[in-house]
Amino acid sequence: MKKSNVCGRGKRVFLLFTKRILSAAAVGCVIAIISNSFITVEGTNGKSRYFISPFSQKELFEDSEVFDDILRKDVQDITRMSVIKSQLETNGEYEGKKEIDITAYVNRTSMLSESDVTAVYYLDDLIKWGNYGFNYETVYGTENDFAIYFGLGRSDTEMEIPSDLNVGDFSLQSDLTKQAIKYSNQAAESDSLSLRMIAELPDSLEGYMERASEKGEMTVDTEDVIALDILVPRYYSADGLDLADYASDIDEYLVLRANLVEACNQLYHNFTEYSSFKKFYGEDKTNIRYCYQMTVDGEARYFTNVSQNFAGKSEKEITEEFGGYGRYLYYNPDRVEIKTNTQMTTEDMRGILSTYEYVFAENSRVWIGVDTSYGVNDSMAQARNAFVSFMPYYWQTAVVGILALVMSLWLLGVLTVYEGRKEAENEDGYVVELKKGDRFPTEIFLVLGISVTAGYCVLCATAYEIAFGYTLEGGVSPFMMTAGGVLAAFLLDWVATSFYLGLVRRLKVHRFWRDSLLWQLGRIIRRLFFRLYDNSHIVSRILIPFLLIAAMNLLFGMLGVLGILAAGVIDVCVAVLLYQERKDLQRIVEGTLTIGEGDFGFKIDDSRMHGENKVLAEAVNSIGDGIQEAVATSMKDERLKADLITNVSHDIKTPLTSIINFVNLLKREDIRDEKIKGYIQVLDSKSQRLKQLTDDLVEASKISSGNISLQMEKINFVELINQTIGEFSEKMNEKCLTMVAAMPEKPVYIEADSRRIWRVAENLFGNVCKYALEGTRVYLDLTVKEKEGKKTAYFSMKNISAQSLNISADELTERFIRGDVSRSTEGSGLGLSIARNLTELQNGKFDIYLDGDLFKVILAFPCMEEKAVPEQGPASETEKMTKQNTPRE
Repeated sequence: MKKSNVCGRGKRVFLLFTKRILSAAAVGCVIAIISNSFITVEGTNGKSRYFISPFSQKELFEDSEVFDDILRKDVQDITRMSVIKSQLETNGEYEGKKEIDITAYVNRTSMLSESDVTAVYYLDDLIKWGNYGFNYETVYGTENDFAIYFGLGRSDTEMEIPSDLNVGDFSLQSDLTKQAIKYSNQAAESDSLSLRMIAELPDSLEGYMERASEKGEMTVDTEDVIALDILVPRYYSADGLDLADYASDIDEYLVLRANLVEACNQLYHNFTEYSSFKKFYGEDKTNIRYCYQMTVDGEARYFTNVSQNFAGKSEKEITEEFGGYGRYLYYNPDRVEIKTNTQMTTEDMRGILSTYEYVFAENSRVWIGVDTSYGVNDSMAQARNAFVSFMPYYWQTAVVGILALVMSLWLLGVLTVYEGRKEAENEDGYVVELKKGDRFPTEIFLVLGISVTAGYCVLCATAYEIAFGYTLEGGVSPFMMTAGGVLAAFLLDWVATSFYLGLVRRLKVHRFWRDSLLWQLGRIIRRLFFRLYDNSHIVSRILIPFLLIAAMNLLFGMLGVLGILAAGVIDVCVAVLLYQERKDLQRIVEGTLTIGEGDFGFKIDDSRMHGENKVLAEAVNSIGDGIQEAVATSMKDERLKADLITNVSHDIKTPLTSIINFVNLLKREDIRDEKIKGYIQVLDSKSQRLKQLTDDLVEASKISSGNISLQMEKINFVELINQTIGEFSEKMNEKCLTMVAAMPEKPVYIEADSRRIWRVAENLFGNVCKYALEGTRVYLDLTVKEKEGKKTAYFSMKNISAQSLNISADELTERFIRGDVSRSTEGSGLGLSIARNLTELQNGKFDIYLDGDLFKVILAFPCMEEKAVPEQGPASETEKMTKQNTPRE
């Protein structure tokens, strides 16, 4: 056994620890790059985070995208701040007694008509009212009742309201309303119409109907009664009047009430932003300088954070002054003209100012400057400092992280290969074993592994978000974040790798599915089903399951969507079983075809079959066994017959050799009696024929039994044919046969056994000598043809048969078959059969074609490539064979 096939305990622990360290290092590199690639700056909307891409790194901070983003946000804030200043300030200072026309303020983006009702309040009162909120009291009355109040300023009763109103004089609904009325009584110089309506009008529909009944107004319809929410006056107008005093009817009151509420809310929100902006964009709070020229109340005013007066200075002088800050911007909305050395464009400025077109009318100008000396530690300075100190060794850290990740994955692959391996007891190979924890059911193992891993990931992600938030606040340094990430990654890799390797062990021993609860349950159901199936009648096998499935589908279909889904699952299971049964039947058919093609040893696997399929498979296997046994018996008989032929031929060959020798001795004697010479010639001819027949029988027996060895070598096919022609030229001349040979001039090399290929040629030429019609021609052709890049040598021999060929070409190559049916020639009927078998044994093809009396045989052998190798010519073998077949004198 090779030691590399098994990983020892110590080596495994070392690889696991190294893998976890590398994984943690990769995660640490990622966290280090991310946490150090962000710039955190504080603005009016809290802290913002900007990512610095190493691919877009600039030499100067002022040329970077971070600078452009911060500047764009600052310009947006400063523009809004300037607009708010135009609403809240006078001569650069906040003025609480500034009078605000509520209708004009709410509709400042549109044109007003002279008929629009309005009221004027002090700025401070509106902001405070928006801060404290609004109180409403609902009163009930008819349109005529409200018309009297709004038209005359009093009710139709003779009730006199004292000038010193007291909270206890009213039936009010809430303590907040009482407090608002108390405060308004102290602030107002006159009686309030709103308070009169609250005091005099009923606060419910039932109260109004009761009052109408007391007054004798029996014709009042409830549909004519209107519920009106009266705004409790906390503050009064600049003229000391109540909001209701400005309305002449209900519609005007509702419009005024809505405008007042909207104006209070907007001004309070703007005042809040105004206070926030002052903390960020004062001259000593920011490196940004600005000056906005806007038209307010018909005159040009400047809103700036620079402590100097720009009134009286020309646009060119102001532009030159702002150009001295390092980075500047001048924008003229009238001509949509911009002058700047920043990345801001006219489209950017138009987008920022488009919201405030009502302020930026004609003669509006914008100047922005950035003091690039960064004397104030604002968002620009913080971003510049972070930008200058951008993470060192960025690319080195990235490369280290990638290498650590690649090495960690490689080690995971190595651990996957060796996981679970243990040296076999016989020290030959290894076995894969499970651990104690691997005995849990697969479902529990997967749920536990996924839950633990996912929970740990969520926990780490939450901790990372919290830590990143603290990093933005400055509470956690990037180094601490990286260290925490490395520790978390190490523990996470420990947990995840443990579950992964457990899964690998289950897969290696093929227990992943077999250890599952579903597999166990399915196995029990399957055994029960097939037990019933195997022991049931054919009718019950088809009819009963069909009825059961139909009933279950009907029952589950009545249970709704879930029932239909359950029925679908059952139908799929049944379809799988039917498919398995058809698949088993298909395997039986394929096995039967395989056995029919001659592979009698093939066995159909019936271990998972049931019912008729199992019986049929066993029957087909039995048929194959019977055929194989019959074939084995036939082969045995064939071998016995071959052995008998060989033994008989050997027994005949021994006395025949003596006969031939003695005949040769008699031929050497000086015998003058012609009659005796004739006897000796007959003996010599018949003994040679008997010897040839014996050799043919032995050769045919060896070929049929496969007991023949070949010595394949390189043969010159042209030379072989030419030598054979020379050997048989004398015999051909005796038969008056003329050989017409067409041989190529260049050698044609084939791979064959020199002795066997000579036997093939000898048999073909001998067959011509025996059966060709005397006085005819014999055509010999040797050609080379190329097909699909492969060359093949074709040798053809054609002659006219002396006897009529009344048999087929296939029969001529059978043993003991002769074209001379009368058997008047000396042939044994084995020559062509031996030639065909020897040709096919040497990877050649042997074909015979008959056309009337025309006999044609074609030999085909693959050609060999010519190489600088000593050629083994067939001459020596030919001479050897010639000498072996030539009778001794």
